[in-house]
Amino acid sequence: MPLFAMKSSAAMIACLCLSACITQREHVLAPDAWGIVIDARQGQPVQGAQVRYPEVGALAPVMTDTDGGFTLPGLTDKRTIVALPMGGVYRSLTEVRVSASGLADGYASAAFINGGRPAKTIYRVVVLMFPADAAETPLHELMRDCVDGPEQDHALHLADYVSALDPENPPVWFDEETPEALLEHLHNALPSSGFMACERMNEAYEMFKTQTEPLEAIRRAAYIASLPPHLRPLPEPAHK
Repeated sequence: MPLFAMKSSAAMIACLCLSACITQREHVLAPDAWGIVIDARQGQPVQGAQVRYPEVGALAPVMTDTDGGFTLPGLTDKRTIVALPMGGVYRSLTEVRVSASGLADGYASAAFINGGRPAKTIYRVVVLMFPADAAETPLHELMRDCVDGPEQDHALHLADYVSALDPENPPVWFDEETPEALLEHLHNALPSSGFMACERMNEAYEMFKTQTEPLEAIRRAAYIASLPPHLRPLPEPAHK
Protein backbone atom coordinates (compact mmCIF):
# COMPACT_ATOMS: atom_id res chain seq x y z
CA MET A 1 0.00 0.00 0.00
CA PRO A 2 1.37 3.46 -0.91
CA LEU A 3 2.57 5.53 2.01
CA PHE A 4 -0.07 8.20 1.37
CA ALA A 5 -2.85 5.59 1.45
CA MET A 6 -1.51 4.13 4.70
CA LYS A 7 -1.47 7.57 6.34
CA SER A 8 -5.01 8.28 5.12
CA SER A 9 -6.27 4.95 6.46
CA ALA A 10 -4.64 5.56 9.83
CA ALA A 11 -6.21 9.01 10.01
CA MET A 12 -9.65 7.61 9.20
CA ILE A 13 -9.32 4.90 11.86
CA ALA A 14 -8.25 7.48 14.45
CA CYS A 15 -11.25 9.66 13.61
CA LEU A 16 -13.62 6.70 13.85
CA CYS A 17 -12.19 5.74 17.26
CA LEU A 18 -12.51 9.28 18.51
CA SER A 19 -16.10 9.48 17.29
CA ALA A 20 -16.89 6.26 19.07
CA CYS A 21 -15.44 7.63 22.31
CA ILE A 22 -17.34 10.92 22.28
CA THR A 23 -20.79 10.40 23.75
CA GLN A 24 -23.56 12.08 25.70
CA ARG A 25 -23.97 10.91 29.24
CA GLU A 26 -26.25 11.87 32.10
CA HIS A 27 -24.39 13.78 34.79
CA VAL A 28 -25.95 14.10 38.24
CA LEU A 29 -25.78 17.64 39.60
CA ALA A 30 -27.71 16.68 42.72
CA PRO A 31 -29.26 13.39 43.81
CA ASP A 32 -32.80 12.62 44.88
CA ALA A 33 -32.40 13.03 48.64
CA TRP A 34 -34.38 12.28 51.74
CA GLY A 35 -33.49 13.19 55.28
CA ILE A 36 -34.28 14.76 58.62
CA VAL A 37 -33.56 18.10 60.29
CA ILE A 38 -32.89 18.13 64.04
CA ASP A 39 -32.63 21.00 66.54
CA ALA A 40 -29.42 20.00 68.30
CA ARG A 41 -30.22 21.89 71.50
CA GLN A 42 -33.71 20.43 71.91
CA GLY A 43 -33.03 17.06 70.30
CA GLN A 44 -36.29 17.44 68.39
CA PRO A 45 -37.21 17.55 64.70
CA VAL A 46 -37.50 20.99 63.09
CA GLN A 47 -40.81 21.55 61.33
CA GLY A 48 -41.12 24.10 58.54
CA ALA A 49 -37.38 24.42 57.83
CA GLN A 50 -36.36 25.30 54.28
CA VAL A 51 -34.10 22.70 52.66
CA ARG A 52 -32.27 23.34 49.40
CA TYR A 53 -29.27 22.59 47.23
CA PRO A 54 -27.54 26.01 47.32
CA GLU A 55 -25.31 25.22 44.35
CA VAL A 56 -28.17 24.10 42.10
CA GLY A 57 -30.37 27.15 41.59
CA ALA A 58 -32.73 25.37 39.19
CA LEU A 59 -34.15 23.29 42.05
CA ALA A 60 -36.77 24.82 44.31
CA PRO A 61 -36.40 24.45 48.10
CA VAL A 62 -38.69 22.16 50.08
CA MET A 63 -40.07 22.40 53.63
CA THR A 64 -39.69 19.86 56.41
CA ASP A 65 -42.81 18.12 57.73
CA THR A 66 -43.99 17.69 61.32
CA ASP A 67 -41.37 14.98 61.88
CA GLY A 68 -38.54 17.12 60.47
CA GLY A 69 -38.42 14.96 57.37
CA PHE A 70 -37.94 16.10 53.81
CA THR A 71 -37.67 14.79 50.27
CA LEU A 72 -35.47 16.86 47.97
CA PRO A 73 -35.66 16.11 44.24
CA GLY A 74 -32.40 16.00 42.33
CA LEU A 75 -31.29 17.16 38.92
CA THR A 76 -29.48 15.41 36.07
CA ASP A 77 -28.27 16.99 32.83
CA LYS A 78 -26.81 15.70 29.58
CA ARG A 79 -23.14 16.29 28.94
CA THR A 80 -20.94 15.48 25.98
CA ILE A 81 -17.86 13.67 27.23
CA VAL A 82 -14.97 11.59 25.99
CA ALA A 83 -15.62 8.18 27.51
CA LEU A 84 -12.59 6.65 29.19
CA PRO A 85 -11.83 2.93 29.42
CA MET A 86 -12.19 3.14 33.22
CA GLY A 87 -15.87 4.02 32.90
CA GLY A 88 -16.62 7.17 34.89
CA VAL A 89 -18.55 5.89 37.91
CA TYR A 90 -17.53 7.72 41.05
CA ARG A 91 -18.78 8.75 44.49
CA SER A 92 -19.76 12.39 44.81
CA LEU A 93 -21.28 14.87 47.28
CA THR A 94 -23.68 17.78 46.91
CA GLU A 95 -24.07 20.35 49.67
CA VAL A 96 -27.45 20.64 51.42
CA ARG A 97 -28.35 23.85 53.27
CA VAL A 98 -31.21 24.35 55.74
CA SER A 99 -32.68 27.57 57.12
CA ALA A 100 -35.13 27.98 60.01
CA SER A 101 -36.24 30.85 62.23
CA GLY A 102 -34.06 31.38 65.30
CA LEU A 103 -31.42 28.90 64.19
CA ALA A 104 -28.17 29.32 62.31
CA ASP A 105 -28.17 27.71 58.88
CA GLY A 106 -27.39 24.00 58.96
CA TYR A 107 -25.38 22.05 56.40
CA ALA A 108 -25.00 18.43 55.33
CA SER A 109 -23.60 16.41 52.44
CA ALA A 110 -25.81 14.36 50.15
CA ALA A 111 -23.60 11.44 49.07
CA PHE A 112 -24.37 9.48 45.91
CA ILE A 113 -22.84 7.41 43.13
CA ASN A 114 -22.54 9.46 39.95
CA GLY A 115 -22.64 6.78 37.30
CA GLY A 116 -24.40 8.27 34.31
CA ARG A 117 -27.95 7.76 35.56
CA PRO A 118 -30.35 9.43 38.03
CA ALA A 119 -28.99 8.92 41.53
CA LYS A 120 -30.38 8.66 45.01
CA THR A 121 -28.50 9.43 48.19
CA ILE A 122 -26.53 6.54 49.63
CA TYR A 123 -27.99 7.20 53.05
CA ARG A 124 -30.42 9.52 54.81
CA VAL A 125 -29.23 13.12 54.96
CA VAL A 126 -29.08 14.30 58.59
CA VAL A 127 -28.88 18.03 59.30
CA LEU A 128 -28.17 19.30 62.82
CA MET A 129 -29.12 22.92 63.50
CA PHE A 130 -27.75 25.12 66.27
CA PRO A 131 -28.99 28.36 67.86
CA ALA A 132 -28.12 31.53 66.00
CA ASP A 133 -26.41 32.81 69.17
CA ALA A 134 -24.59 29.55 70.01
CA ALA A 135 -21.34 30.13 71.91
CA GLU A 136 -18.06 29.29 70.23
CA THR A 137 -16.56 25.88 70.92
CA PRO A 138 -13.00 25.00 72.02
CA LEU A 139 -12.26 24.04 68.42
CA HIS A 140 -13.29 27.54 67.32
CA GLU A 141 -10.52 28.91 69.50
CA LEU A 142 -7.91 26.63 67.95
CA MET A 143 -9.06 27.33 64.40
CA ARG A 144 -9.85 31.02 64.66
CA ASP A 145 -7.29 31.92 62.00
CA CYS A 146 -8.34 29.30 59.46
CA VAL A 147 -12.14 28.92 59.56
CA ASP A 148 -13.62 30.05 56.29
CA GLY A 149 -17.35 30.60 56.03
CA PRO A 150 -20.60 29.52 57.70
CA GLU A 151 -20.39 25.87 56.59
CA GLN A 152 -17.14 25.40 58.49
CA ASP A 153 -18.51 27.30 61.47
CA HIS A 154 -21.46 24.90 61.51
CA ALA A 155 -19.07 21.93 61.24
CA LEU A 156 -17.18 23.11 64.35
CA HIS A 157 -20.44 23.19 66.31
CA LEU A 158 -21.33 19.75 64.90
CA ALA A 159 -17.97 18.30 65.96
CA ASP A 160 -18.49 19.66 69.47
CA TYR A 161 -22.01 18.19 69.55
CA VAL A 162 -20.96 14.67 68.53
CA SER A 163 -18.11 14.72 71.06
CA ALA A 164 -20.72 14.53 73.85
CA LEU A 165 -22.59 11.53 72.39
CA ASP A 166 -22.81 8.33 74.41
CA PRO A 167 -21.89 5.49 72.01
CA GLU A 168 -23.94 3.10 74.13
CA ASN A 169 -27.04 5.28 73.96
CA PRO A 170 -27.18 7.40 70.76
CA PRO A 171 -30.15 9.75 70.14
CA VAL A 172 -33.45 8.15 69.19
CA TRP A 173 -33.38 9.76 65.74
CA PHE A 174 -30.12 7.99 64.84
CA ASP A 175 -30.33 5.15 62.38
CA GLU A 176 -27.52 2.72 61.54
CA GLU A 177 -26.17 4.96 58.77
CA THR A 178 -26.27 8.28 60.66
CA PRO A 179 -22.67 8.01 61.96
CA GLU A 180 -21.43 7.47 58.40
CA ALA A 181 -23.48 10.43 57.12
CA LEU A 182 -22.24 12.80 59.83
CA LEU A 183 -18.62 11.66 59.57
CA GLU A 184 -18.55 12.05 55.79
CA HIS A 185 -19.94 15.57 56.06
CA LEU A 186 -17.49 16.56 58.81
CA HIS A 187 -14.51 15.29 56.82
CA ASN A 188 -15.82 17.10 53.75
CA ALA A 189 -16.33 20.41 55.58
CA LEU A 190 -13.14 20.08 57.64
CA PRO A 191 -10.69 18.03 55.53
CA SER A 192 -7.32 17.14 57.03
CA SER A 193 -5.60 19.36 54.46
CA GLY A 194 -7.57 22.34 55.73
CA PHE A 195 -5.97 22.12 59.15
CA MET A 196 -2.59 22.90 57.60
CA ALA A 197 -3.61 26.56 57.31
CA CYS A 198 -4.11 26.80 61.08
CA GLU A 199 -1.34 28.20 63.23
CA ARG A 200 -2.23 25.64 65.90
CA MET A 201 -2.62 22.87 63.33
CA ASN A 202 -1.61 19.87 65.44
CA GLU A 203 -3.72 20.83 68.46
CA ALA A 204 -6.76 21.52 66.27
CA TYR A 205 -6.53 18.27 64.33
CA GLU A 206 -6.01 16.17 67.46
CA MET A 207 -9.06 17.80 69.07
CA PHE A 208 -11.13 17.15 65.95
CA LYS A 209 -10.16 13.48 65.94
CA THR A 210 -11.02 13.19 69.63
CA GLN A 211 -14.37 14.90 69.13
CA THR A 212 -15.41 12.53 66.33
CA GLU A 213 -14.40 9.36 68.19
CA PRO A 214 -17.94 8.73 69.57
CA LEU A 215 -19.23 8.62 66.00
CA GLU A 216 -16.43 6.23 65.03
CA ALA A 217 -17.33 4.03 68.02
CA ILE A 218 -21.02 3.95 67.04
CA ARG A 219 -20.08 3.10 63.46
CA ARG A 220 -17.75 0.29 64.57
CA ALA A 221 -20.43 -1.15 66.84
CA ALA A 222 -23.00 -1.11 64.02
CA TYR A 223 -20.54 -2.83 61.67
CA ILE A 224 -19.72 -5.55 64.20
CA ALA A 225 -23.42 -6.12 64.88
CA SER A 226 -23.99 -6.63 61.15
CA LEU A 227 -21.44 -9.47 60.99
CA PRO A 228 -22.42 -13.13 61.35
CA PRO A 229 -21.92 -14.26 64.96
CA HIS A 230 -18.90 -16.42 64.12
CA LEU A 231 -17.07 -13.42 62.61
CA ARG A 232 -17.62 -11.04 65.50
CA PRO A 233 -14.64 -10.37 67.78
CA LEU A 234 -14.76 -11.98 71.19
CA PRO A 235 -15.64 -9.62 74.05
CA GLU A 236 -12.73 -8.50 76.15
CA PRO A 237 -12.49 -10.32 79.50
CA ALA A 238 -13.72 -8.37 82.48
CA HIS A 239 -10.98 -7.06 84.76
CA LYS A 240 -11.12 -8.18 88.35
